[in-house]
Amino acid sequence: MNAGGSDYSARMTARGNQYSRPALAVLIIDPDVESAERLARTINARCAVAVTPNAQAGLAAMRVKMPDLIVTELDLPDIGGIDFIKTVHNTPATRNVLLMVVTSRATIRDKIAAFQAGADDFLVKPVEAQLFEIHVQLLSRFRQTIQPSSFS
Repeated sequence: MNAGGSDYSARMTARGNQYSRPALAVLIIDPDVESAERLARTINARCAVAVTPNAQAGLAAMRVKMPDLIVTELDLPDIGGIDFIKTVHNTPATRNVLLMVVTSRATIRDKIAAFQAGADDFLVKPVEAQLFEIHVQLLSRFRQTIQPSSFS
C-alpha cells in the first residue's frame, strides 16, 4: 500500500459509454491501491475515473476536473474521511458533487456520521463489483433527475 502519491498519482481515463450522454466523472480516494484500482476497473467502461491516495490529492484533482461523484474511504492518511465529506458538502463549489463512502468501517456510528456529514451512499468493503456498479448507476440516475438548482 503506497499512500505517498508518487507511484499513485491521479489518473484520468475515459471511455465512451453506450449512451450519447457524457461519461460520469468519478473520483476515487483510497490509500489502498488495490482496492481503489479494483473499484476503478469495475466502472471504467462507463465512467471517467480518477484515483488518488488521499484527500489532499483528491482536492487537487477536483481543481483540474470537477467530478460528478466522489467515492471515498473513511480512513484517509491526511484528513479524516468525515471531515473530508463535510468539507466537500459545505463548500459552495463542490456541494452538488455526490459522495459515496466505500470503507471497511462498518459500525452504525460510522454510517450515521457519514450520512450526517453529507454522504449520499455507504458501502462496506469488500464490495462486490456488480453491487458497486449498480450503486454508481443509481447515483448517476439520481444526479440526472435532480437539477443543480435543487441542491442547497
